[in-house]
Amino acid sequence: MSIELCRESSAADWLKKQGLPWWRLAVRGPVGYPKYARVRFIPDPDFPGQKANDVEFDQKELSEKEQVGVALDLLSRYTTTPKCYFCMWTGWDTAIPVAPNFMFSNRDYWLFRGALADYADWNDSDPARWPYGYSPDPAFIWPADRAWCVTNDVDPHFATIGADVEAIDQIVADQRIDAVLDDPEHEPPYWG
Repeated sequence: MSIELCRESSAADWLKKQGLPWWRLAVRGPVGYPKYARVRFIPDPDFPGQKANDVEFDQKELSEKEQVGVALDLLSRYTTTPKCYFCMWTGWDTAIPVAPNFMFSNRDYWLFRGALADYADWNDSDPARWPYGYSPDPAFIWPADRAWCVTNDVDPHFATIGADVEAIDQIVADQRIDAVLDDPEHEPPYWG
């Protein structure tokens, strides 16, 4: 199976039904999972208002896409289906010739479906594998059974993952990525 653009968006309706403010859903993801983690692409700031461009960071061995890929590999053990959905924010310059098919206030997305293993082809330079040109990482990824959800908005320095306890414990314990436990009731630190 390869990733394909969905013709309709009913598979994403559950996100709209969360009833969350758009910014909360877009940045922190859906509520209701037993446990949460944040995969940090750069470390958290040391103090409120700190600017990311005022700090030098060691280059991570893995790109953001690869770090999310590590988390997805771990999460693949915690779903009953290989079928997944991927939402891409329309704010990027992409070669998708159709209107967005999933929307909530202040964010429009294209909804795709494919196998979880197809994430490796996301934004591939081979147009036979990825015909949409440059595309940032998906803003949302979830399996058809909604056993977990990865939320990766354009603004924060992290991706948020909601899943069952064991899955989150596996992600936080994995030394290849910088993952920390997260509490969706409290805002994490943000770069100024």
